[in-house]
Amino acid sequence: MKAVELNSYIKRYLEEDKTNTAIMLTGDWGSGKTYYIEKVLVPFLQREKKNHIPFLKSGKENRCVVISLYGLEELSDISKSIYMELRMKILDKDSEAASAGKLIAKTVAKGIAGRLGIDVNMSEEDLKKMYSSIDVSDKLLVFEDLERSNIEITKLLGYVNNLVERDGVKVLLVANENEILGKSSESFNFDFTKLFSENPKSDDVESNKKCIPEDVQKYLRIKEKTISDTISFESDYCEAIKNIVNIFNNEILKEIIVEDKDGIEKLASMVKGQCNKNYRTFIFATQKTVDIYEKLEGSFDKDFLKCIYFGIISFAAKIKAEEFPAWEGTEYLSTILGTNWDPLFRFCYDYIGWQKLDVTSIKDAEEAYHKMKLYDTHADRSDVDLQKIYSYHERTEKEVTTVLETIQERLKDPEDIGFYSYGKLAAYLVMLKHIIGFDYTQCKQYMVENLKGKGEDIDSDILFLPMYDFEAGEKEEFDNFVKELSDSMNIKSEHDNFSYNPDDIADLLNRVIKEKNKINGNHVFLSRFNIAQIVEMLFHASSKQISDFRDILFAIYRHANKAEFIETDIMAMRELLRLVQGRVDSQNHDMDKIQVKQLQWLCGNLNTFISQMS
Repeated sequence: MKAVELNSYIKRYLEEDKTNTAIMLTGDWGSGKTYYIEKVLVPFLQREKKNHIPFLKSGKENRCVVISLYGLEELSDISKSIYMELRMKILDKDSEAASAGKLIAKTVAKGIAGRLGIDVNMSEEDLKKMYSSIDVSDKLLVFEDLERSNIEITKLLGYVNNLVERDGVKVLLVANENEILGKSSESFNFDFTKLFSENPKSDDVESNKKCIPEDVQKYLRIKEKTISDTISFESDYCEAIKNIVNIFNNEILKEIIVEDKDGIEKLASMVKGQCNKNYRTFIFATQKTVDIYEKLEGSFDKDFLKCIYFGIISFAAKIKAEEFPAWEGTEYLSTILGTNWDPLFRFCYDYIGWQKLDVTSIKDAEEAYHKMKLYDTHADRSDVDLQKIYSYHERTEKEVTTVLETIQERLKDPEDIGFYSYGKLAAYLVMLKHIIGFDYTQCKQYMVENLKGKGEDIDSDILFLPMYDFEAGEKEEFDNFVKELSDSMNIKSEHDNFSYNPDDIADLLNRVIKEKNKINGNHVFLSRFNIAQIVEMLFHASSKQISDFRDILFAIYRHANKAEFIETDIMAMRELLRLVQGRVDSQNHDMDKIQVKQLQWLCGNLNTFISQMS
């Protein structure tokens, strides 16, 4: 349930519910439940109160009493917290004296009396005076951190039951119920819904009772009596992120994130993915970023400023899950502690770890970042314009033309678009010329000029990978385009110097083991080989040689994900799988059963790698 729906539901519960039960809002730690209560629900209910009472002055009344149960030891501590919240923060003397028709929470008052050493057998008149200071009429008691209380959960719910059933108080419990049920434990192997279903089967009940811990069974029984509805909290990530960023009131963040829809969506993706839906990690990273932004001297490129932020978020997600790692990277940046396309800068690492910031190194870091982008094989993933061109089939002709014109303008600057994007860009320019009639002549001239003399710095095998399905006539045009780019770089297109002789597989395995880090850094391996020749080699190889070839793939791809290798490696795997599987199934070979088994295992390995990298 999203925020707007939750607001409406809770308002209806507060004003109209007659069940004398509590409700529960559950969600993972750090998912934004507290933020929702404090920044969304409380202001919403306050506005609704004002709409019903137009003359109500700001600050005089609050419809929510929010209490954290974190670390509380006794039930009387809850009563005391409610009492203090109402007496010290919400009600003033005038409203106490003038209020009428109050809902008196005797459960709370008795708890306070016991806690403060007040005689609970005091006169009726004295009790009334105490009750009159605890007005919960038209209010919602919100108990947060249910699972983090030190009070036994069944006793705590018994206390809540007294409030809702005997005193008629409206209560919202906020919890991570998975922690209460023990779902975070590896031993959680039961279906508790079967135990309390409307028409449980006797076998289900008995089998589940045996494996459900007794304390969980007690919790579920009293929950059924005390809590009517349990709502799973669903965060509106984009809206929540925008609100969090606005809280920091930083001009750089406003410019590069708030005013950029793509920036908000990328942050939402990072919070859901890298941060594991944990807003606390995101807020921590944002605070560190703002600290650094406020100390910057001079002007900096927007992409660099974004990379500072995104790299810190990625790093924050890592250090929240593990110990603070040692530095792994160059003098200025680390793709290991950040990501391949949003590295962590050394000055950010030092500030987060030791609150030290060397502002004199930031310009050098920006220069290193721009150089990395130019020679990074993954640079186009964070390039919004290139991504729009790659997804041209989802857009209008006008949108695509506008983006192509933007790309043409950007190519004037040789340090704007990453060089490893040029091969793919050339292919799309050729295709879009035939689809919408865009004249890419000027783009090609800029690209040829920008690559001039860079043959020693750029791996042409990666730059010009054959990955496209061209229409008639397009392939020849693309090949001519590539030739002009290659000639400008002072290179000729090369084939890998591997012999495709089965006897050389062992040497290739040894080389891969020695150069694994370098290969992973290039983000490409299998697609650099001729797949058809590999297949021929495998069908003339011994069982041991096929096993060695499988070891080569394991060394490179065993733990790989989509972000670590270019998409053509996955395409090469699919092609290798198709050809090997087809030939094995057709029995068009004279191999023995052990060799065939090795090839079948190879197909299984390829399926696994393709799945984890897709």
